Amino acid sequence: MEIRETTIPSADGEHQLFCRVFVPEGEIKGLLQVVHGMTDHICRYERFMREMAEQGLVCFGIDNLGHGRTAEADNSFGYIGKWEWMVDDVRSTVKMMKEQYGASLPCVLLGHSMGSFIARCATTPKLWDKAIYMGTGGPNPASRAGLAYIRALIKKDGEHGYSSSVEKLMFGSYASHFEGENDFMAMLSTIDEVKQAYREDRYCTFRFTLNGFYVLVKLQMLCNRSTWYKNVSANVPIFLISGSEDPVGNYGKGVQAVYRLLRKNNKNAEMKLYQNCRHEILNDTCSEEVVKDILTFIFQGTSA
Repeated sequence: MEIRETTIPSADGEHQLFCRVFVPEGEIKGLLQVVHGMTDHICRYERFMREMAEQGLVCFGIDNLGHGRTAEADNSFGYIGKWEWMVDDVRSTVKMMKEQYGASLPCVLLGHSMGSFIARCATTPKLWDKAIYMGTGGPNPASRAGLAYIRALIKKDGEHGYSSSVEKLMFGSYASHFEGENDFMAMLSTIDEVKQAYREDRYCTFRFTLNGFYVLVKLQMLCNRSTWYKNVSANVPIFLISGSEDPVGNYGKGVQAVYRLLRKNNKNAEMKLYQNCRHEILNDTCSEEVVKDILTFIFQGTSA
């Protein structure tokens, strides 16, 4: 396969989005877009993207605003701006890839964690034929109050400010669920090497600004409103996948809530929880099973 790196203008009018593309040798069977999560970056998905390209898929993704190489040029780590920009960036990226590799090819959107919130807000049948929401979260009654609290802090400290209280509010309870582990990384995986690699990755260890947290909570709220469940297209099959021990999905309960609400609104959705695995199911003991299930979902109903 060929690995290509390019840049795409962001909707914010300032940044160039770092984009990585894995192009298979031979016949191209489809396109798969990956949207990474919070304090994450697209190069962490290299193994998965290689596996997808080996199956004939052009697999691509960007470093979102405030992340990775997109943020590196001006040290804007953890600052995003507007939530709409993240959604628009995902849409503009897939449009460019379709122009380059074939607009008629089947196209699938995969979003992980915060990336699943972005993907859920972006999903439209005009751009993607199927969607995979990985490590997503369901409705949270505390989100509105949390958003108001962050907004108040922004008025006091500015959008570029930081807040330990917000960090504790968002993630303070995560480590306590995992016996014998006492930091945020506990949520990532059951594999110690994965957590250590994350700790040592300079593109993963920055702090989110108040603006970043505001955007995160806003996206989470938007994709869990009743209007989202009503309006998301029934023509786009959806696959919800998550670890049963993922705190973002409330240990399976939040993912099940998303699934029930989709089905209640007559959407084409299926769901799978991977037992005893945590937030990053592509980096946990279930990874081979996850890859197999993703490929089955992508190619089911096709001649591939």
